[in-house]
Amino acid sequence: MLDRSLPLTPRKALAFVNGFRALMLLVLLFMSLLQGTEGQPLVDGGARFYLWSAVYAGLILCWFALRTGKIAHTLQLSLAIAADILMIVLLMGMNGGVKSGYGMLLLPYLAVAGLLSSGRYALFYASIATASLFGYVGYEHYRHEVLFGSTADLFQTGLLSLAGFVTSMVTYQLARVARESEELASRRGGEIANLNRLNELVLQSQRDAVIVLDETGTVRQFNAQAVRYFPGMQRGILLPELAPIVERWRLNSHSPMPVFVERNVRGRQLAGRMVPILAGDLRGVVMFLRDMADMAEEAKRIKLAALGRLTANIAHEIRNPLAAISHAGDLLAEGAEDAATQRLTRIVRDNARRINGLVEEVLMLGRRDRVKTETIKLSQFLADFLEQFGMAQPEAAGRILTTFHCSSSVYFDRGHLGQILSNLVANAWRHSSRVHGAVQIEISQQESQVLIRVIDDGPGMNDEAQSHLFEPFFTTESSGTGLGLYIARELAEANDARLDYIPPGGVFRLSCHHAYE
Repeated sequence: MLDRSLPLTPRKALAFVNGFRALMLLVLLFMSLLQGTEGQPLVDGGARFYLWSAVYAGLILCWFALRTGKIAHTLQLSLAIAADILMIVLLMGMNGGVKSGYGMLLLPYLAVAGLLSSGRYALFYASIATASLFGYVGYEHYRHEVLFGSTADLFQTGLLSLAGFVTSMVTYQLARVARESEELASRRGGEIANLNRLNELVLQSQRDAVIVLDETGTVRQFNAQAVRYFPGMQRGILLPELAPIVERWRLNSHSPMPVFVERNVRGRQLAGRMVPILAGDLRGVVMFLRDMADMAEEAKRIKLAALGRLTANIAHEIRNPLAAISHAGDLLAEGAEDAATQRLTRIVRDNARRINGLVEEVLMLGRRDRVKTETIKLSQFLADFLEQFGMAQPEAAGRILTTFHCSSSVYFDRGHLGQILSNLVANAWRHSSRVHGAVQIEISQQESQVLIRVIDDGPGMNDEAQSHLFEPFFTTESSGTGLGLYIARELAEANDARLDYIPPGGVFRLSCHHAYE
């Protein structure tokens, strides 16, 4: 019965109708207590009226009690409106018929029915009202033994019935338009809310700092990255660093072309572009800013990634001919009798081994993304590591000390951790005095970080070397490849750890995540 586009449920519709009926009854009872200019009550308050009021009040209470009953709510609503029509017609008959004017009370009820019902039910209720009115007129004529009533009664009944149909249809059409408008507004509101959430998601996912400013330079929108560059950022404030840029944009007739800016903001060198927003009455700009240091670092990573792929491909191509050279050198060495030939073959073998070591380290770069982390107990891991290191370098066996300030485990790839420590300890041993305790591995914990320090008694790095220490192919020795420390840092970052050099002495620190057992 109810229009499906109406958000009002049948139960709520019943409550609404009952409330309206109770209000009408109270108004009629109140008017029965008031007197007109001739001393007569505005509503005939005789015994029949009060009996009618009691019956009507009983119907209201009955429908109110049955609103949660087993009878279908739509059927209850139809019965309630039909009962209202009959009660109003009865009230009209008690007060002189159609001429009394009480029939006009049918119109508010039909209006309410039109608001709550679909079009066909609105016409159905108007038809009930018409049938009740003409039925009453026919009954009155029959009771007075008149074949046809007065033309005035029939004419007023017809007009009242027509008014009922018009009221029902007009209110239904108005309610339908209102419901469609409400549904459209709700749908548009949902679309706007979804669009705002999408815009916020896109805004926050930007790697650049995005700041939306109006024509006065006031901040209207920003993302999390912008807070990193401008601590205390909030909507509605003016940023003194950006105000001159917005002012220049405004004075340049709101140029639609993007404007590139570079400002020293809060100790950071920022660069970016400014895109005007010129839509209707909206005048503003969107600034995309990035730290130049971050851009340089990203360019460096891209360059190194490309270089890594290139060198890896070259390394694969080198290994086959290199193996042939090494094998040929070994064969020549077996048949070499004079010192000159032995010296030349030794040079071939040594350089072949050096090139092979370089190839192995280049190929190590390809293993950065293949991380298989696990919980590693450092005490057992270091014991096994130093045993293997001592077998590879017998002169270092038993001379490297380990100091544990805590009993910790780390979350790391076992192969990566061994490669990092092998590189650090080998470098430390090579630059140390090589006496007992010249190289130490110290384990400590700081909050959720486990710190692994590799310490040697060597002279350390000078300032110039420190600035290039972790760059690829940088080495202070002619025999080195310059990739060891670079690969060690790359493997550390792949495991969400950090490798640093701590001046002034020869101390390398690996900061790892503590693993809770």
